[in-house]
Amino acid sequence: MTSLKDLSPEELGPRQKIIEAATILFAQEGLHGTSTRDIAKESGMNLSLISYYFGGKENLYRTVIQEFVQSVFSQIEKVINEFEQDEVSAKSIERAIRSLIDTLIDMRIANPHVAKIMTREKLSGLPFSREIHETMLTNAGEKIESIISHGQKAGVVNKKINPRFFLICLVEGIMGYFNMLDCQCSWNNGLYEMPEQRKEFTNQISMLFLEGILK
Repeated sequence: MTSLKDLSPEELGPRQKIIEAATILFAQEGLHGTSTRDIAKESGMNLSLISYYFGGKENLYRTVIQEFVQSVFSQIEKVINEFEQDEVSAKSIERAIRSLIDTLIDMRIANPHVAKIMTREKLSGLPFSREIHETMLTNAGEKIESIISHGQKAGVVNKKINPRFFLICLVEGIMGYFNMLDCQCSWNNGLYEMPEQRKEFTNQISMLFLEGILK
């Protein structure tokens, strides 16, 4: 399979067009419901280019997920690096968690099709992306957990908090909220619309995870 670093500037165009077309089709129809001919037609590229760049449909599917996860990991690293430059305090913890929330919201709004693919993949038991989750997402998760762990050591975060449990609830809470909006149920009335009411949503989710609900 051809890697991104091996491509010339002229080749990046066709490759990216294939990825973008495949992402939409995989989100709509799933891996098994999408054919390479569908992808070639949607992207306007020659069918043989899928094999040339990705080695086949399944590797293309994994590439869509991997490149998304890489971009998420890069953004999370920025949050962690900024946090590590500060003295650990309640304010630096709050700043880091709010930055993380903003990062997750940004990535979800910018990549709705990949988010659907990731949701379907998780519900299916990670049949095609387990290695990606076990490596890159685990590394990202451990970095985020370190925010809570450092706060606990500094005495500004409740020691009863399970850092991994906190992380999963935060991430899946945000992703689940967007999934609910996508369903367009009547029960959604009164919820915060995205991106119009993003600030209100960010403040609510930050308050829940940083302050709780009891006075």
